[in-house]
Amino acid sequence: MHWRALLCPVVLVLGACSESPDPTPTPPRPLKAVLFPYIPDAAGDGFASLKQRLEADFERANSDIDLDIVFDSQLDLYDLDEGGALNQLLGPGTGAAQVVEVDTLILGSLASKGWIQPVPMQPGVSHPAAEEAVRISGEDYGVPTYLCTYVVYSRSPQLQTATDGASLVQILGEVSPGKRPLAVNFDGSWTLPSSYLDAWADTHPGTALASAITLPLDSPSVASFKTVVDSCALEQGVNPCLDGTYDSNTVAEEAFATEQANGFMGYTERLFFIRQARPSQPLPQVISVPLGTGSAPAVFVDALVLNANCTGTCAQDAHAFTEFMSDPEVRRLIAFSEDAPAGTSPRYLLQANRAFYQQEPARSDPMYQKFEPLLSGARPYPNQGFPENRKALQTALLEDLR
Repeated sequence: MHWRALLCPVVLVLGACSESPDPTPTPPRPLKAVLFPYIPDAAGDGFASLKQRLEADFERANSDIDLDIVFDSQLDLYDLDEGGALNQLLGPGTGAAQVVEVDTLILGSLASKGWIQPVPMQPGVSHPAAEEAVRISGEDYGVPTYLCTYVVYSRSPQLQTATDGASLVQILGEVSPGKRPLAVNFDGSWTLPSSYLDAWADTHPGTALASAITLPLDSPSVASFKTVVDSCALEQGVNPCLDGTYDSNTVAEEAFATEQANGFMGYTERLFFIRQARPSQPLPQVISVPLGTGSAPAVFVDALVLNANCTGTCAQDAHAFTEFMSDPEVRRLIAFSEDAPAGTSPRYLLQANRAFYQQEPARSDPMYQKFEPLLSGARPYPNQGFPENRKALQTALLEDLR
């Protein structure tokens, strides 16, 4: 019998079955990820373009997952209170997320409360300081995304010669005498103590910053730090760097961009707003800020953590997302504002991924090539103890500085 004749019964059977309804397709599994909203909104659309791009790229490779990315500036991702924002996001309720991007300053608090779980992390992918920042008692509790460190931007060709707080103030003061040497925000119970910790790191190179988070304050560190803080007060009794004047929007960045101040201190990504205020200006010089008696970089680390209630298939999906977010191409997309119209300034966010700096366009970018050497030998801010001690540190610092 011919082979086609053998197929005829099969065709008839299939035709009879075709009247049955198709099986209901399995819907994709939902996955919610809350990402840091404290980065430049390069496209000026409330991160809508970035959200859409990340979701589409992830779902293209993971069609069985329905990813929902959230950028919400109204969420306080430092709220550690029971029933607060992080407790809700990392809880079992309907408003929970499976992945949340957090500052590792609060990592120990999240782990001790049982809100997050250990995560697998491939060693050597991230900067050593980032790997240290996510580790608690030998276990990794986060997948690093960003590094943040205090830098100084200035037009001064002598900036690179600043070695401590006193020389920094002198060099910046000589750029344009009579103008404020440095525009910076030192206000707040997170900002002021963390700036002091940077001064402490400069004064005590090679020592873990965990030693600096309890009282009493270190006198040499405070004395040098005070020199920098006081330089901002051009009028007697008025210090905009300490009284909250520069604690809103982009006031300090604009002061530097419009040459009301000779320098700016803040995170590297604030260069986005400096350029936005005055796009025609050439790129500035940059150094790790020397607030203490020397100069040694300290870095904050942001990382993706997993909800402790996300187990089994949920955890596998969450791990797929953290791997996606660790890809150098995804880090490039964010860092170079590829979600925004062509010609938009990079976000100038420091990336925890080491390969990012060896690939284009970072490898040829004039600022990223200056940023990477600043991270050499950097020590991470402590991932335990800072939230509990920050207000006592702030009170003591304000007493000494004023």
